[in-house]
Amino acid sequence: MGGRPGGMAREYPQLYLHLEHNLHGCHVVTHEGRIVAHTGVYPLEFVIYGRRVLVGGIGAVSTHEKYRGQGLMSVLLHYATDWMRTHGMPLSILWGEHLRYARFGWVGAGGRLTYGFSKRTAKEVLARYDARVVELTALERAAEELHALHRRLPLRVERSAEVFPLMLKKIHRRVFVALQGQRILAYAVARSSKSGKGRVDWSIEEVVGSGPGILSILRWLVRRPETGWVQGELPLVHRDYLKPLLNASDGWSTSVKPLGQIKVVDEDGALKAFRASAIQPALRRLRLSPLDRVRLL
Repeated sequence: MGGRPGGMAREYPQLYLHLEHNLHGCHVVTHEGRIVAHTGVYPLEFVIYGRRVLVGGIGAVSTHEKYRGQGLMSVLLHYATDWMRTHGMPLSILWGEHLRYARFGWVGAGGRLTYGFSKRTAKEVLARYDARVVELTALERAAEELHALHRRLPLRVERSAEVFPLMLKKIHRRVFVALQGQRILAYAVARSSKSGKGRVDWSIEEVVGSGPGILSILRWLVRRPETGWVQGELPLVHRDYLKPLLNASDGWSTSVKPLGQIKVVDEDGALKAFRASAIQPALRRLRLSPLDRVRLL
């Protein structure tokens, strides 16, 4: 289907951990013995304030260029929806072109806060967050402690002890920790890219731990001589470090984006998972469009 050889395995190692087991979520269309279209479904367990819901993550949606325009993607997405419903996944999530997927029921929902700051904007506000920060190179030694921190998050995708270290070692990622003595206060998963004039920009993909620890990591990154810019995203929920982080962030760079494109595959199942079945009669009376119902839920 194109792409970089081995790129999927390096970017999504968790999918290839037990490939033979995950193949049951791969749906294909074949022609004369060749795969000409593919859609993958990977089960994700979302933890939302103690409540758990199995979500179907959609990925690797692709059609061979010679077979495009024949509705194969449409067939596969409808099939994947029925498959998720049968396999107890009341919600689905994907990322991609909104107009492409909205007609199949996926729409931007939820919220995530984006932030960004430079040396000048972060200098004074973050000055007091000075825990010792180091980059981890031997991740296996600290994986158990980092995993324990991650499992305290009230909003998260659950990761097994086997999968968690793989997520830290994804291609081009670096892991930084804030320490108090030998104890890890917080960790951040980041990737860097070169910008103009020899500068390096940092993209924070995940921060977990105490507020002072997280802010110490961000301060340490922005103070590095080569750093030009630091940016990241957070779930749109209250955190003890949110106020100083936003005070340090350049105002024009702070914004809110959808968590992802979400589809309600089984509304009754989703409400049951959230222990909110009692609102189903009210939802019916509202007579919302299918896409508005997704946003509301």
